[in-house]
Amino acid sequence: MAADLVALAVAMVLAAAVHYSTLSLGELVYSIRQHALSLIAAAALYPACFHLFRLYRYAWRFASLETLWSVIGANTVGVVGLVIAELMLSPPAMFAPSMLFVFWLLSIVLVGAMRVALRVLNIRRFEAARNGHGGDQDARARRAVILGAGGHGARLYAALQEDPDHQYEVVAFLDDDPAKHDTFIRNVRVVGPLDHLYHMLANHAVDEVLVAITRVGGARIRDFVLACRAQGVGVKIVPGLNAMLNGRAQLRLEEFSVEDLLRRQPVNTDLAEVGSCITSRRVLVTGAGGSIGTELCRQVSALGPAALYLFGHGEHSIHRVHTELCANFPELADRYHMVIGSVGDERRVHQVVRDRAPHIVFHTAAHKHVPIMEQNVLEAIKNNVLGTYHVADACGAAGAERMVLISTDKAVSPSSVMGATKWLCEEIVRAMSSRYEGTTYLAVRFGNVLDSRGSVVPVFREQLRRGGPLTVTHPDVTRYFMTIREAVQLVLQAAAGESGELYLLDMGEPVRILDLARDMIRLSGFEPDVDIPITFTGLRPGEKLDERLVWDEEEIVASERERLSLVRREQYTPPEQVFEMVRRFQEYVVKCDEAGARRYLEEVVPSLAEELEDTATADPRQGKPRLLPSSPRADVAGGGG
Repeated sequence: MAADLVALAVAMVLAAAVHYSTLSLGELVYSIRQHALSLIAAAALYPACFHLFRLYRYAWRFASLETLWSVIGANTVGVVGLVIAELMLSPPAMFAPSMLFVFWLLSIVLVGAMRVALRVLNIRRFEAARNGHGGDQDARARRAVILGAGGHGARLYAALQEDPDHQYEVVAFLDDDPAKHDTFIRNVRVVGPLDHLYHMLANHAVDEVLVAITRVGGARIRDFVLACRAQGVGVKIVPGLNAMLNGRAQLRLEEFSVEDLLRRQPVNTDLAEVGSCITSRRVLVTGAGGSIGTELCRQVSALGPAALYLFGHGEHSIHRVHTELCANFPELADRYHMVIGSVGDERRVHQVVRDRAPHIVFHTAAHKHVPIMEQNVLEAIKNNVLGTYHVADACGAAGAERMVLISTDKAVSPSSVMGATKWLCEEIVRAMSSRYEGTTYLAVRFGNVLDSRGSVVPVFREQLRRGGPLTVTHPDVTRYFMTIREAVQLVLQAAAGESGELYLLDMGEPVRILDLARDMIRLSGFEPDVDIPITFTGLRPGEKLDERLVWDEEEIVASERERLSLVRREQYTPPEQVFEMVRRFQEYVVKCDEAGARRYLEEVVPSLAEELEDTATADPRQGKPRLLPSSPRADVAGGGG
C-alpha cells in the first residue's frame, strides 16, 4: 500500500510537470498545493479501490493479465473519484482535465510496473530456492519437446516451469499449424510440424516427448510413440482438458497406454441438449456395475440428475460403483440408490421401474461373452432378449420418457448366439416404440470397448505381466474399437434422439488384433516374437474374422449430431411378430428347453445357422457376407434385415 501511494505521488508530480510545462520544484509544489483537499481525499480513496479490485490479494509470482485489468479498473475508478473530489473541493479555476488524464495513464503504468517488478523478483527468488535445494538438478533435467503449441501445451509448459524439482527443460514445441511456426511460447520456440520429431530423435536432441494434443489420429500417434520407444526416448501424455475439468484427472503426465494410441477425433457431446434430458431428472441404469454402466453413471452424475438408480445383479459391483460415485460427487450422495435385481426377473423389473418412476432408462445389462453364450443359450435369451423386453415393457407401462438400449456390431449378420440375441433386442426396442407411443425408444450400436471386462486389452495386459505369450485367435482377425468414455458419449448423444431410431458411431477403420498385440508388446519395452512370443489359438465358436457395422439392406444416414449416424432399412419386422417371438422364447425358458431355444433362434435369425455352417467349412471372409434373405420368412424374422 505504501509503495502504491509513492507511485501515485510520483505520477501526480509528473502529470503536473507535463500540464504546467515546468520542472521547477517550487512551481510544482505550489500548483499541487492548490489541490491539497482533493489529493487527501484521493489518498484515502485509492487504497480502497485497490483493495476492492483485490490488488493486495494477488500472488505476485503468478501476476498475469488478470492483475493488469485489475490495475486499470482500480485506477479508473480512483481517477473518477478524484475528478469528483476536484469539482467539490478545489477552486474551479484549478480544475485541469488534461492533468488528470495524464495522471490516470501514469498511475496505471507505475502501479502496474511495480507489480511486474515484484513478479520478476519473486520468480528469481523461487528459482534461486529451487536451485539451492538440489545442487545438480539442472544437470538431471531431461530435455523435453512438447507436441502441441496450443492452450493445452502452454498450460503444460507453465506447470513444468513451476515444478520445484525442475524435472524437464523444454527445448521446443512442435505443432502442425503453420501460423505457429517460429513463434515463441514464453522463451521456447515452435520449431516446426509434428513430423519434425523424427529429425530430433535421429539427432538425439530430446530425452522425453510430452504429448499435449487431442486432435491427431491414433495411427499417427502410434508411429510417434513407437519411434520414441525405438530410440529409448520416454513418451508421456497429458490427460484431456475435459477430463480435468470434469474432475476425472489433474494436470499431470501419464505413461502412454494402448487406449491413447487408438484414440480418434474426440466426439463432442452436445451437453446442453443432453443436459435437458438428464439434469434434474430421475435416471435408471441397468447393468450399472459393468464397464459401460459404470462410466455412464459417472457422466450422468456430472450432469446433475435428481436421482440415479444403480440397477444390477451383482451386489459387490453395485456397491463399488456407489462408493466411487459418492466419493467423486459428494454433493449427490443422497441421490444415489442401489437396486439389486436381474433384468430377467419380469416382476422385479416392473416393480423397480414403477416404484422409482425414472424419466430415462439406460439399458446396458447384457451377457456379452461370445464363446460362453454359445454354451448357455437359455441364459443368453433370458438375460438379453427377455431382459430387454421386460425393461422396455416396464418403461412404457410406467410412463418413462425415454429408454436407450446398448447394442453391438455383433448384431449385424450374427454368427453367434450373443449376436443373434442382441439383434432381437434391437427389434424389440423398435417394436415397443409402436406399443407405447408416449415413451421414446432408441438403440445405440457400436463396436468393441477398450479395457472393458472381458475385452482383449486386459487379457493382453495380464499375459504381458506373466511374460507372455500373447494369444491371438487368427492372424487376420479385425475389430472396431472405441474407448469407454467415447462409447458413453455416444449413448448420451443418442438419448436426445427420436423414437424408434438406431444410432451408429463413426468408428473409423477396424484394427487388426495382431497389430494391437504387437503395439502393446512394444509399449511395454519389448520386441514382438523376440522377447514376447505371439501364438494363434484359432477362432472360437461364434467368432468371425471381421465384424460389420450394418447389414447389406441397411443404409447409413447422416444425423445432426457430430460423428453419429442413423441406421435405417426399408422394411422392419412387424411389432406383433416380434412380440410373438418373445412369447415363444419365454416358453422355451420356462421349459428349460435349450435345444429347442437354439433351433428357434436359428429359425428366426437365418444368418445364424448359415454363418455357423460357413465357419465350420470355410474362411468367413471368402465371398459376400451372409445376410437374412429377402423373403416372406425373412420379413417375419427380421424384416429383410
